[in-house]
Amino acid sequence: MSQYESELVVLLIRNFYGDLTATVIDTLVKYGRLSLPMIARYSKLPPSTIQRALIPLIQNRFVLFWVDNSTEHEQTSYLASAQTMYNMVRSGMLVTFVGQQFPEFEEAPEVIRNLLLYGHIKASDYLTVQPEDKIDEARDAVTILLQSKLISTLSAHEFHPSSDLYMRIFKRRLSMIPTGRTISQSKREAQAHAEAREEYLALTRIHDDVNDGLIAAKGDATDLTKAKTVNESAVLTLNYEKFVVQLRSDIFVKYVAKRIGNLTAVVYSHVLACMNPRLYRCREESDRVVTVSSLEVLRTIAADVDLASAIALPSKKRSRSSSSKQSNKRVKRSHSDNEESGEDKDAHNDEKDDGDDDDEHEHADGAGSRVEQLNFHLGLLSCNPKLPFLTKTGNKGGGEWIIDFETLTERIQEIEYDALITQKQGAVACRLLRIVRDKGRIDEKQLAEIALLPPKDIRAHLTALHEIGCLDLQEVPKGTDRAPSRTYYLWFHKPKSAYSLMVQAVIKTMSKCYSRVLEERGRHPEIVNKLMRDDVTKNEAAMLSHAEREEISRVRAVEMRYIAQIMRLDRLVVIFRDM
Repeated sequence: MSQYESELVVLLIRNFYGDLTATVIDTLVKYGRLSLPMIARYSKLPPSTIQRALIPLIQNRFVLFWVDNSTEHEQTSYLASAQTMYNMVRSGMLVTFVGQQFPEFEEAPEVIRNLLLYGHIKASDYLTVQPEDKIDEARDAVTILLQSKLISTLSAHEFHPSSDLYMRIFKRRLSMIPTGRTISQSKREAQAHAEAREEYLALTRIHDDVNDGLIAAKGDATDLTKAKTVNESAVLTLNYEKFVVQLRSDIFVKYVAKRIGNLTAVVYSHVLACMNPRLYRCREESDRVVTVSSLEVLRTIAADVDLASAIALPSKKRSRSSSSKQSNKRVKRSHSDNEESGEDKDAHNDEKDDGDDDDEHEHADGAGSRVEQLNFHLGLLSCNPKLPFLTKTGNKGGGEWIIDFETLTERIQEIEYDALITQKQGAVACRLLRIVRDKGRIDEKQLAEIALLPPKDIRAHLTALHEIGCLDLQEVPKGTDRAPSRTYYLWFHKPKSAYSLMVQAVIKTMSKCYSRVLEERGRHPEIVNKLMRDDVTKNEAAMLSHAEREEISRVRAVEMRYIAQIMRLDRLVVIFRDM
């Protein structure tokens, strides 16, 4: 965990859970995995207080624990989970997304709010506390969220660090392989690692089952062909990985709207909607390919969507009428006015009738069938090899399409990174970056020749790009003395390293914005304390004075500005780290 990410998660915990819990998290973040006595030693807090603070942290899986049974006395250690705590930044976005995605299920956002507050809840406990007239609505909301994978069941092993869980599986697998002269220790370990990886992967993908947390609504619970409902004995939690898949889809659709058009972006959103139920996380295995057909996409598009409104086709009427006019001019030049007979008039009428038939044919086939119109938009999405939103793989079902998410993500990352470099360093610096990215390792002289700029003009830009981690420099000496005058200096670009440094800079800015929000609240503790009271929340106009209401409006305006900026920065984190 980097320094700036640590600062951000501590600020988030302090805002949501208070100073005591933030002190425990700060200790775990600074010193890594610790036992309870070590946490008490570093934090200067009594063990009983630390235990009370650990309860909500473990419940939300902000802190993972591991019980070591290998020694004579069992010892429990605790480890902070930075990624899970960072997801608190997206809590408001998640509630808003669920409300927009399922407007017919009014209880769905409330389910998400409860899971954000408690970390995980048992389905039966949540349904029990609901009013009698809302139990069915709450059950339907939980069911649709389980079907969309935005929430999932929770297993006991998910409270443990993945490294310890894997080593336990590995040791058990290793003990099951017999020792002997026929197999060496290295082969036993290699076989145990292979079996442990397979078992661990199956354990992490246990919630990918379409019926996870669901049972048949009527009849035998094993009859999954019937309508399904939530299994009330299941323990539910938020599935942040699926939410990131939805964020990635929104980013892709916005790029299509910017590059091609709004109607094609609508088509692409339906393509992603058909694929998303079969995508459980952004980083799938390389051998997992999700295919969708044109007919499958067409069934999800409403009939009132005019797919042909953005299609420009050549007019057959115009081409035929122009050729007819040219023919008539040739006839007039070869025949005099008095030689035109009734036979020529009949021929002219026949041509006119043919033109009317062509108009009707164009009206019927010009725009084509809806499948052809849809394939036109899908073809637009697949025609750019540098930005492959779609790739055609077959012709079944009107056309089969896949998305190379890895290639598309890399290309979008390059576009976003170039935009950031242009904004921060200027267009010349971005131009140099593109040349280095295209050529690989290149020295300053060659770079200047390709960029058509003198070396002294590009040296300052290269130095600035090197300082922010965008470009790296490699020294290649000509001889063993490594003299600077006899050394090649090659510039090159490492995308993963550059993106990682950029993400840390973004998180640093987010941390400063969040600190500014908390500082603004700290300047008016009396008003903030009043707003936390239920009676004031229900009737602010009567409980607060005019001056207090104006001050609250100003504080909220400042908060909204900084929170909006945090959301924009989080989009960059999604693109460069989570996608």
